Amino acid sequence: APDLNSSTDSTASASVASDVSVDPTEATVHTVTLEKTSAGLGFSLEGGKGSLLGDKPLTINRIFKGAASEQSETIQPGDEILHLAGTAMQGLTRFEAWNIIKTLPDGPIMMVIRRKGLQSKGITAAGDA
Repeated sequence: APDLNSSTDSTASASVASDVSVDPTEATVHTVTLEKTSAGLGFSLEGGKGSLLGDKPLTINRIFKGAASEQSETIQPGDEILHLAGTAMQGLTRFEAWNIIKTLPDGPIMMVIRRKGLQSKGITAAGDA
């Protein structure tokens, strides 16, 4: 019986270790609706094709204080933007993505995001405190 226990312990520690490295299978995809105003969608972008760190996914960098997106808490820094108002955002530069956002009409905008499990856990814990 002790042998059985030690093998379960090793699997448990292995799964904890994989939790620390960001595992793409842990990411969840969400469809959110954001309110676009004359000020935009209320967040800044990071990454994109040809960014300083190379070709990276477009992610939400900062959510502006007082923006509708901050109040609703539908998006979080680090969320990857997959689609915006029906336009696929993969492979775009940050400037191209920004231009798409600029040309969107004011009002509700549908956005599909991918959220890594680790980030939302950390942010949720902070939000609950």
